[in-house]
Amino acid sequence: MLGEEISAKYFQCQVNEIHARVAVLNKFTELDPPNTQVAP
Repeated sequence: MLGEEISAKYFQCQVNEIHARVAVLNKFTELDPPNTQVAP
């Protein structure tokens, strides 16, 4: 959904991009936590 590649060219911009992606993923998890089950 967010893509697998980093589009930013410079290191600090890459860091900012990754922080933004993590924030989005954390928000998704907060809104709808995954349902996990133990495999038999």
